[in-house]
Amino acid sequence: MENLVTIVEVGAYSERQYQKQDGTTEYFKSRGVVMKRGGDVIYGEMTGELASKNRETQYYQNQPYIVKGFWKHRTWGDNNDRHENAFYITDLQPL
Repeated sequence: MENLVTIVEVGAYSERQYQKQDGTTEYFKSRGVVMKRGGDVIYGEMTGELASKNRETQYYQNQPYIVKGFWKHRTWGDNNDRHENAFYITDLQPL
């Protein structure tokens, strides 16, 4: 997906430690961004190397940006009765 958005808010870069199934330690790297597209407000997240690479990047509110990314769905709960959609950013560039 590719859209024209404006930035509402940008979160700080974050690294969270976790254990992989093989017992090794890894870090989940992320940086969240709240964007506005028309009347819609969307939260998206940069993860991995993209987040790490953009940890110091300054994004400016109310400036136009082109965001690229993909939606991911997950279902959980005792009867799989809960749903969530998440937007993962793969590129975010000023217009």
